[in-house]
Amino acid sequence: MLIRATLLLTTALFTGDFPSGPQVKDKLPDFKAHSYAGPDAGKEFKILDKTKGGPTLLIFMHPTAGENGITRPGLQFLRPVDKYAAENNKLATQIVWVTGDKEKTEAFLKRAETSLNFQSPVSICLDGGKDGPATYGLNDKVQITVLVCKDNQVVANFALADPSGNDSRKVIAAVAKVLGKDPPKEDKKDPKKRG
Repeated sequence: MLIRATLLLTTALFTGDFPSGPQVKDKLPDFKAHSYAGPDAGKEFKILDKTKGGPTLLIFMHPTAGENGITRPGLQFLRPVDKYAAENNKLATQIVWVTGDKEKTEAFLKRAETSLNFQSPVSICLDGGKDGPATYGLNDKVQITVLVCKDNQVVANFALADPSGNDSRKVIAAVAKVLGKDPPKEDKKDPKKRG
């Protein structure tokens, strides 16, 4: 355990990356959330009840990154990932706000609902306050933590301190892989679709 922590810290120091959340090959721990938008809006649920061991995409929005966890680059990262996730009904997706203030976050999501326009379910983490579930080890130095999972095991982890369109493509490629698909081709002719 100490060796793993030392390796993660060394990686962070030399690459500028900050580890966040369960790492590749870790089991996906359970946590409780409140569904803000999606088929279960207004209800509390446990995340493993939603994933059912299948292909899973969890996107954690960290509150220290901006007002309730969203910045313009963060939103630019999320739009294509959200679109791709919504097009794949075999994928259990949750965009999860990690916060110590559920009511404030709900108010923000209500104000921003039209501009965010997410197609994937949106929820608010109820465990661990502003740090999120203790079993997840989320890092407040990153704006967004993305976990791609299958069989309740992490297969890809993206801790994004400064998200970009390149990160979107990497996440979509990882999601396509757990779905057994080829990643979508990048449209080189349309500069608006490039990140």
